[in-house]
Amino acid sequence: VMPYYLHQMDRVKGAAHFEVSVERAHEIMTGLRATLPGYLVPRLVQEIPGMPGKMPL
Repeated sequence: VMPYYLHQMDRVKGAAHFEVSVERAHEIMTGLRATLPGYLVPRLVQEIPGMPGKMPL
C-alpha cells in the first residue's frame, strides 16, 4: 500500500489526544523526507471548510 495523504485532523470531540500542531506535522514530514524515498512520502493535507477538496500544507 502506497501512502498518499497524511491528514491534519479535523477538530472533533474525543480525538484531541491524536492532534498535533501544524508545526509538529511539518517536523514529522521533514523526518519522513530524510529517511524515505520520495515515492513513499505522503502529502500533508487538511480539509478546510469552504475550500474545494484537500489543501496541501
